Amino acid sequence: MIHNNSQALRFAADGTFKISVFSDLHYGESQASVGPENDARTGNVMNTILSIEKPQLVVLNGDLVTGDATSRSNSSAYVDRVLTPLVENNVSWASTYGNHDSATNLCADDVFRRERFHQNCFTQSMVSDPAAGLTNYFLPVFPHNSTAAEVPEVILWFFDTRGGSVCSESEDESDRMPDWVHQSVTKWFIKSHSQLMAEYGKAVPSLAFFHIPTYALRAFQETGISNYTEPGINDEIPVKQQGYFWDDDDYMGQDAPFMDALLRTEEMVATFSGHDHGNDWCFNWNGKLPNMDLEGNGLKMCYGRRTGYGGYGDWARGGRQIVLRQNVSETPIETWIRLEDKTAGARVTLNSTYGQDQYYKCLRVGAQYFYNEIYLC
Repeated sequence: MIHNNSQALRFAADGTFKISVFSDLHYGESQASVGPENDARTGNVMNTILSIEKPQLVVLNGDLVTGDATSRSNSSAYVDRVLTPLVENNVSWASTYGNHDSATNLCADDVFRRERFHQNCFTQSMVSDPAAGLTNYFLPVFPHNSTAAEVPEVILWFFDTRGGSVCSESEDESDRMPDWVHQSVTKWFIKSHSQLMAEYGKAVPSLAFFHIPTYALRAFQETGISNYTEPGINDEIPVKQQGYFWDDDDYMGQDAPFMDALLRTEEMVATFSGHDHGNDWCFNWNGKLPNMDLEGNGLKMCYGRRTGYGGYGDWARGGRQIVLRQNVSETPIETWIRLEDKTAGARVTLNSTYGQDQYYKCLRVGAQYFYNEIYLC
């Protein structure tokens, strides 16, 4: 029986809610050679971070399985391997799906059913349009001592950026899927947020998670990223935004309605993406950006950190950590990157002056960063 989770998410007794974000796990690659070893190493990364951070929720932010590298007979079984560290640590999770989670040999429906079998799974699907993808939903997070009827402290929004290929009954090449948030999802998001405002009598602070970043991150990257004000790695140039693979580098603005909806959402505080393995910075979208008509209003947009040993690149593996405190609208988010070697870096506060505040000076050593403690954090 597929589990239907009705348990509410809540802040801890100390007034915090902690999220660990694991992006780009890419289980199932190169199974004839280094794949099994890489999958085991990915599991070790997750276990290490979970043992240190002890989050109340893990977000699997896309590319759980590399579906185009698996076979039809066993592709969905890799989902069980993805989830093993979470099940063994008894931690709840919620997923978005990425461009590698749908392929000729892997149906996102199968991934979803496999996830939903587990009691600690909060992944849902709230948009019925068949073109919308699956992982479009929201989760309210309530105060520690409250009933589910009370006003949540924060609402977590999850969006399916699609991409990859439509799974098919044959092993032949299937149709490519657009890699941006579908218009039906944007309409659902606007309507749902309005309904929640009416239900709760106010706009509740919100965070959004989606696998493929928006064009705003690419536009900001073009202005220049400073290791003093936006600490982190910035090796993936240019950003591969929603629509990138569909348009073959000729950006057509498919994600503009979604970005506009994010900006118009009252109390939308921050967004978190993955996809580009060589980026893990955040920025403050406050004002105009090159080649964009939309004007930012202080929305913070962050990358996670590539977690898996599948996929391209040799950057150190890890995951983004997010700490929320009750009265979210008045207490800025703290976030950092926890690496496989147990060190932490790029610790920042997503407040109104983020992008101006001076953080540690980053020193590049090999495939990761160390921080010179000559600047106040």
